[in-house]
Amino acid sequence: MSTPSRGRQPGRPQQPFQPQAPEPHKKKSTCAGVGCLGVVGILVIAGAIFAATGGKSSSGTAKSPAAAPSDAGNASASQSAPQKEAPQTVTYVVTGTSGADVQYGPAGSLAQGKVPMSVTRPLENPQHYAITAQLQGGGHVTCQLKVNGRVISQSTASGGYTIASCEISKDTFSDKWTRF
Repeated sequence: MSTPSRGRQPGRPQQPFQPQAPEPHKKKSTCAGVGCLGVVGILVIAGAIFAATGGKSSSGTAKSPAAAPSDAGNASASQSAPQKEAPQTVTYVVTGTSGADVQYGPAGSLAQGKVPMSVTRPLENPQHYAITAQLQGGGHVTCQLKVNGRVISQSTASGGYTIASCEISKDTFSDKWTRF
């Protein structure tokens, strides 16, 4: 038997020897067909449940104290905790000549008073508060309406039977109290 010759074969030009590049290795798939879709589907459902519950456990069991971060010695943790908001107040103030007739209160109710006076009440649901002070024959009178200690409306009257009037209303868009 003869061995193939690496030399030149008759009728063919000689080709230089070129080494073949190795074939790249293909990664093997870790999931096959429907199995991958099942895993992805479970992850999507678990993510939706986590988002809907706000990340809270639905088992009702408390987390172990060892797993919870420690706040010991952390002064900023107590500062970031929500503080209970103080109740809001409205204050009716009238000063000046005694004997002026005073009416005050939220929309729909009026209380009677005399000069001098300062009455503080809890701020309720009415969107309108008012105070009027009418002089009886002469003098001067000043009224003020305050919300949480801040003057929102102020008025002064002088002379016979004149009226100092203060009114405030809550702007529904900005949620702030303004002069009426």
